[in-house]
Amino acid sequence: MYRAVIFDFGNVLCTVDRESFVQRAAAHSSSMNADQMLKALWGTSLEHEFETGKFGTREYFRRVQELAGLDPSYTFDAFVEDYKRIIVPNPDGERGLEMAARLGARTFVLSNTSFLHASVIFDNEVLATIPELYIFSYKVGVMKPHPAIWQKLLEYTRLDPADCLYIDDIEAYCEAARSLGMSAVRYDFRNQSLPKLVQDMLQ
Repeated sequence: MYRAVIFDFGNVLCTVDRESFVQRAAAHSSSMNADQMLKALWGTSLEHEFETGKFGTREYFRRVQELAGLDPSYTFDAFVEDYKRIIVPNPDGERGLEMAARLGARTFVLSNTSFLHASVIFDNEVLATIPELYIFSYKVGVMKPHPAIWQKLLEYTRLDPADCLYIDDIEAYCEAARSLGMSAVRYDFRNQSLPKLVQDMLQ
C-alpha cells in the first residue's frame, strides 16, 4: 500500500474554467477578444513567470492591464474576484481526497498555480484541512514537469518515491512523476470517479 497520495489541484481537486474569466475580462479590453486573451495569458512566459513567483498579483494585473488595454474602470479588486472564479469546486475530487485520508494515506497537494488560485483552497474546509502539505509552483519557483517540484515534496516529507501515488489530469506530468520512481495515474474528472480510483489503488 502507498504511504502517501499526492493530488494535483486543477482539474483534480477542483475544475478549471478559464473561459468564463476571459469572457468577463475581455468585456473591459480595448484590444482583445476572449479567445485572444486566453491565448495571451496561458501557455506563455507571462503565465510561467506569474506561476513561478517571479512577480505577485498586482504586477500580474498591471501586465494584463497593459497587454489587453483594460479599461481603468476594471479595478484590481474586480479582476481578482473574476480571476479566482476560474477555480470551480469538484465534489468528486474532494471525495477522493477524503477517501485517501480515510484509508490511512498521508495526503499532499502539488500544483502549478499562482497565489490567487492557491488561496481559493483555503476557502474550502475539505481542501484546507485534510492535506498535510501544499507544494505550489509560485512558492518553490519551478513548474511541472520540472522534477524539482516533486523533489521538494520528497525533501520536506522524507518519503521514498516508491511510497507515493501521484494523481494528475495531464499524462505528461504523470510520466514526469514516474521518472522519479513514483506511481502515477491520470484522472479524468469527466469520466472517472476519483474515490473509486483512490480506493482501487490503495486497497
